[in-house]
Amino acid sequence: MRNEPLAPSIPPQRTGTPEPPRPADGPGGARVVLGLLGGIGSGKSHVARRIGTLTGGRVIEADALAHEALAAFAQDGQLAATLGEGFVRDGRPDVAALGARVFTEPALLRQLEGLLHPPVQAAIKAALEVFHAGDGTSVLVLDVPLLIETGLDRRCDALWYVEVPDDVRAARLAERGLTLEAIRAREALQSPRERKRARADLIIRNDESAEALDAQLLAGLASLGCQPSNPTLGEPAS
Repeated sequence: MRNEPLAPSIPPQRTGTPEPPRPADGPGGARVVLGLLGGIGSGKSHVARRIGTLTGGRVIEADALAHEALAAFAQDGQLAATLGEGFVRDGRPDVAALGARVFTEPALLRQLEGLLHPPVQAAIKAALEVFHAGDGTSVLVLDVPLLIETGLDRRCDALWYVEVPDDVRAARLAERGLTLEAIRAREALQSPRERKRARADLIIRNDESAEALDAQLLAGLASLGCQPSNPTLGEPAS
């Protein structure tokens, strides 16, 4: 099941405290925090997972973390207590009901954010702490919708923008049941795509073959000094 963004998943804000010194590069190449940017429906999550496969790196998907937290809150009653019984069905979150309302009702969105953001923030903070301590993998991929808005982009060594033509993006989102109005409502909560694209160090085209995507990713990783652990080209898009 695809994880649809329920609400902007906000990582911890950057403070004036400098990042701890990063451990030296090891025999497997550079240690890199890679942030992904792109519009809704561009395929950032697939690209993130593919980078993880090619490098053996760790992928942090903020939307997946939010869905995990939402499921837990539906089970323990916090979701119903905070937003109302109408958003829980048989002990599970009613994602369709949430998606239909939170992006057009600011008060409801703030309530949902207040519930989901703390566990998502904690998970991302923990992942960064592990990485900066020199533990775990040498590549950490951040797939976070509000990467720029929260300043998390400044904690990345590189930013890649995942791009697809608007008609392809619209078709993908239509398959998920998202209308043009719903798409606009969700994107209004994020930085304009033009700003994200301008901020990126590399543009990744995600409307071609699986082999073409992998070739771009491998070239980008090589430019960062990363050595792929599984450079097999052409895994089909999920």
